[in-house]
Amino acid sequence: MLLRRCFLFPFSANRLAVRRSLHIVLHPEIRQALQHQKPVVALESTIITHGMPMPENVLTALAVEEQVRLNGAIPATIGILDGRIKVGLTREELTTLAKKPREQVIKCSRRDLPFVVSRRQSGGTTVAATMLIAHRVGIRVFATGGIGGVHREGQESLDVSADLTELGRTPVAVVCSGVKSILDIPRTLEYLETQGVCVASFESPGGVFPDFYTRDSGCKVPYNLSSAKEAAELLRSWGELKMESGLLIGVPIPEEFAAEKSKIEEAIKEASSQAKEQGISGKDVTPFLLAAIAKITEGKSLKSNIALIKNNAKVAAQIAASLCEVSTNQENPAQKSFERKPLVVGASILDLSFRVDDHNRDMKLDGATYSAVATQAAGGVGRNIAEGIYKLYGDVNLISAVGNDQMGQTLLQMMPKALQRGLILADSHNTSLCSVIFDKFGDCKLILGSMEIHQSITPETLQAHHQLFREAPLIIMDSNISEQAMASILQQAQMNKIPVFFEPTDMFIAGKPFKLLPELTKNIRLIKPNLQELKTITEAITGQQVNWNPDTDTKLPQAELLQQAKAMIKKIDCHFNCIIATLGDHGVLLSYRQDADNDARLLLDVSKATPPHCTRFYAAPMVHNIVNVSGAGDSFCAGFITALLRGRILDECVAAGFVAAEKALQSESAVPNAYFSSAETFETRYKQTVKILQQQSI
Repeated sequence: MLLRRCFLFPFSANRLAVRRSLHIVLHPEIRQALQHQKPVVALESTIITHGMPMPENVLTALAVEEQVRLNGAIPATIGILDGRIKVGLTREELTTLAKKPREQVIKCSRRDLPFVVSRRQSGGTTVAATMLIAHRVGIRVFATGGIGGVHREGQESLDVSADLTELGRTPVAVVCSGVKSILDIPRTLEYLETQGVCVASFESPGGVFPDFYTRDSGCKVPYNLSSAKEAAELLRSWGELKMESGLLIGVPIPEEFAAEKSKIEEAIKEASSQAKEQGISGKDVTPFLLAAIAKITEGKSLKSNIALIKNNAKVAAQIAASLCEVSTNQENPAQKSFERKPLVVGASILDLSFRVDDHNRDMKLDGATYSAVATQAAGGVGRNIAEGIYKLYGDVNLISAVGNDQMGQTLLQMMPKALQRGLILADSHNTSLCSVIFDKFGDCKLILGSMEIHQSITPETLQAHHQLFREAPLIIMDSNISEQAMASILQQAQMNKIPVFFEPTDMFIAGKPFKLLPELTKNIRLIKPNLQELKTITEAITGQQVNWNPDTDTKLPQAELLQQAKAMIKKIDCHFNCIIATLGDHGVLLSYRQDADNDARLLLDVSKATPPHCTRFYAAPMVHNIVNVSGAGDSFCAGFITALLRGRILDECVAAGFVAAEKALQSESAVPNAYFSSAETFETRYKQTVKILQQQSI
């Protein structure tokens, strides 16, 4: 997959998205998304500060953000806190803004922004202000409930919302449920026409325009869009024409939440009468009327309001995601011939290693202090495999989580930029840290790890990257992630018919998907366990205890070790296309569907039926000058997968794994800075190794 490009305005994505401002603060996730042209949807904050009461305002805002993520885009709620314009409010910031007394929070339109910023006050952004800020940073699609317009009797009061003039001069697509019902909709549509704003309905045959609480305002607009893709095509053409005005898409409220027109009209008239009696005017009118209508309708209008904004967010996210697709296809006509990128989902960890250099003392876990040499490196099973594939195969996508902290910055500096496209920058957790203690002989004695951040890889964040799943030839998943995240990955794999390569990671969590999610594991076609992990997986699948002791049986002679491994594999081989059982320095035992001897690509087949298996043992080639053993298994995965995706025969896949592992063993870091000088050198090396393996294989 080529790097996704989502240019709508030729100048905006590169220039505006990275433009620095003293007053605008972009959340790291939003900045990264804009830099990599991922779909982003802007959201306003007057719904939080002036549109709804507590706690509905906070719960609705969070639910709206979730809808955006579930439909393939990244939400960017815009608000002002203490004079700083925030693009991408965190949950904590959103709650802080919602809890501020209303008299301390200004309803900010374009005209109010300089005052609020200069006084370091807080504010909720209206449609007009949100459009302005979204355009300033390069966000093209914005979802809201309903826009402002010409007020009833506006021909006398001249009360016209600034939303309309903003639509006439700011090129942002606004997805809403039309003009708020409390306004004069026919005059509003006339005003928009005068401003040169393209107005269309969405999935509303005949171009019937909605009016917020109901699906039919009694007015029609010239155009109707039948799908998100059709809307994206409109947005692309609109951008190519360099239109300086906005675009308005009216999405009808879901039918089950639509109000009866006569009843809502009665409520509007009663609320308008109350506003006049109380002398409500200016920008206070709309929030007063919405609150009054909610009270008059006994909360029914509030439920409708919540339903329509969630639905608008869903449609906006689908349009933003489709816009990226149509823009990519338009700008890269050769895209269909690109080399598909495998997708890795798993842990990124900062590894701290301590190697005892006091040769006069044997290390004991007795609380004493030992002299040691300390090193730090980028680690994590998923991350290591992704970097290995990136360096051997050419490119890869990685979904992982890193804390928005100093350790996270250190880890990012060690990672290739290409691996950072799908990273989740988490504010709520620290970067994962793993401390490994080696004795004076180089044997690992203790590992301590903090893994909470991997909970940040949620089904919602995974769904936001649905395009990466859809276009991957293979998904690689490690076992550090949560059960919920695994379920999301396996569901997307089944939906898109993509095979999954499972790296069990550790004997205590190796059985997680098979024990907790047995109905979803059909697409796990390849696994690479060591013997302890193989035991765990076998017990999880069969539900039977395996009579094998890892503390003693791993020290058995090679022949007995192979016999034990084959016995376990035989119980579960029908569930997979390939089992790569690693036997330490002995080598690997491969169990694979027998028809893959002639075509290794059959290991990627996701059909239910699995032909009979055969097994083959490959003795590990001799390796000299071993420096580090921590990343050898991950590099084996990277080499094996690279050769498999390139259509090599099975022996060559195993050989590619061995030569990549050899380079890792001879490197200070888990993944070598460079495996080989070129792809051709790598291929030559593993083809030479094949001859040795074929002579030794059993």
